[in-house]
Amino acid sequence: MASLEGDLQGNHWDALRDLLPVYRAITTVAIGNGRHTSFWHDVWTGDESLAERFSLLLSHCKTTTQSVQRMWETGLQHHLVHRLSAAAAAELVAVQEIMASTQLSAAPDVRLSPMIAQDGKLQTSTPYKLLMSSQGAPDASAKFIWSSSTPPRVQFFGWLLVHGRVQSKANLHKRKIVDDAVCDLCSASPETATHLIFECPVASTFWRTVGIQVPAGFCVDFLHQLPHPAHVPGEHFETLVLLCCWQIWKRRNGIIFRQEDMSLQQLVAGCRSEARVWAVRLPRKDVAVGDQWCSFFSLAM
Repeated sequence: MASLEGDLQGNHWDALRDLLPVYRAITTVAIGNGRHTSFWHDVWTGDESLAERFSLLLSHCKTTTQSVQRMWETGLQHHLVHRLSAAAAAELVAVQEIMASTQLSAAPDVRLSPMIAQDGKLQTSTPYKLLMSSQGAPDASAKFIWSSSTPPRVQFFGWLLVHGRVQSKANLHKRKIVDDAVCDLCSASPETATHLIFECPVASTFWRTVGIQVPAGFCVDFLHQLPHPAHVPGEHFETLVLLCCWQIWKRRNGIIFRQEDMSLQQLVAGCRSEARVWAVRLPRKDVAVGDQWCSFFSLAM
């Protein structure tokens, strides 16, 4: 689903447009011919969309509705303004490297999701509960997630995390998808959501490094109750906690699926980079808060 553009009018089309961010938040794409995949807004390489990873370059695009196939046919430069900032030019190089390492085929794109059952059908009950959680009167846990300033994909990840629905090895083992539940990062304990985020050695050291003490036995189900130390910047605390959890999850996926090697220092640097991208999107009145958080992660390194 590359876009819902053109002369499509009516309440049902408006509703579908409103659902697009949610749909993209719960799906990734195994790229084939790229015909029905949004180059910028779908997740078809890595754990995030290119729009989220390269927001500065995106701001230099004349249009952002191209499919992957269309971008391969015309070239990325064709859709950019003539003059790029230095930062956008650096992001352009990174995106071009991704394009150069990706081969399209004649096969159709395949959309994947933790909400898709083994028979290929979308399990609609979980997205429905997600929508009701985000739109209704939230409890403390839901408020923590949906009031954050994180992108929809990170909010959805947070919702899955606190409800024990992330695709950890423990959950996959219950569904008989993997042979065992042992954590691939430490080989010492079952990879539950709580183990992955708080107990695995690098994750545990990460929280201490950034000055957030996780109580013994603390469960990820109660993420909204994570103690807020006095020395840690207070405003947007929920946003930064979710971004940290997201970075830990991305580190896990990078090591397991892409054979990446990310040290603790690189994990903290990733959080700082994420905070910098997030800070750019803040309203003018919150810019100082964004600077505080970027400095906070810099000091932790």
